[in-house]
Amino acid sequence: MAFLYILLVLIWSMGFITGKLIVGLIDPNVFLSIRFVCAGLLFTAIALLLRRPFPQWKELPKHILAGMLMNGFYLGLAYVAIAEGLPAGIMALIGALQPALVTLLAFLLIKEKTSFKGIIGIFVGMFGLLLVVSPALDISSGGVSVLTLVLACTAILALSLGVTYQKMSISSSDIFSSMAVQNLAASVVSISFMVFLGEHLFVMKWQSFALVVWGVLVLSGGGVFLMVWLLRKTKASQVSTMLLLAPPLAAIESYFLFSESMSTIQIVGFVVTIAGVYLSRAKAS
Repeated sequence: MAFLYILLVLIWSMGFITGKLIVGLIDPNVFLSIRFVCAGLLFTAIALLLRRPFPQWKELPKHILAGMLMNGFYLGLAYVAIAEGLPAGIMALIGALQPALVTLLAFLLIKEKTSFKGIIGIFVGMFGLLLVVSPALDISSGGVSVLTLVLACTAILALSLGVTYQKMSISSSDIFSSMAVQNLAASVVSISFMVFLGEHLFVMKWQSFALVVWGVLVLSGGGVFLMVWLLRKTKASQVSTMLLLAPPLAAIESYFLFSESMSTIQIVGFVVTIAGVYLSRAKAS
């Protein structure tokens, strides 16, 4: 199980990087539309090949809603915010709110309890992330609009709702057929955003196609699938708290790929974040 958590954090951190890499090559929702349609068809083929049952008509709206929230609205809004100039550091910090939101929503909606140590661990981890992304937090002269920040916050709220919803009545359904429905539902959101925003850019280069394949097979087929699988096996708050490690890892990746600055306080933040996640994990074991 520990290896799966490490793999999830690694893949999830790459989502931040992918949002940067597609800039100038593929418009955000063009990328997501293609990714979700292809991922939906991939999971449909797997479900049919394995003869897995698909959700009944009365259950279908639940899977559609989960996919729209956790994939379509979350990634659509987040990628647009990044494309509009939101630094990866600020997106990571806003994303750090997700474990606290999921813990609250899981308690309110599915009565999932978290110990006091677990809550302390979440906030310690969030404080560590504040240190990690602190160099990117001076937005007074950076040209980041309030609307862009609102988009990022709404994206994290949608993700938190989607993660919690995965633990509700759809958790007993077949995961392959459910992922097929969820990805195709997410594609409707992304296509709607693409049309509404007038996005059309897709540069015909090998890098563009490579990023699409990466998005389908690794981010959707690997990361999102693994997250949904783990949500079915353990607490929603526990999975979300582990994802606190993804933004610091993304900051390290950004340092090497995009020359984003790192400092001593960021290194301290890494350590604090790890300590917070360890504290939260310790209470759950």
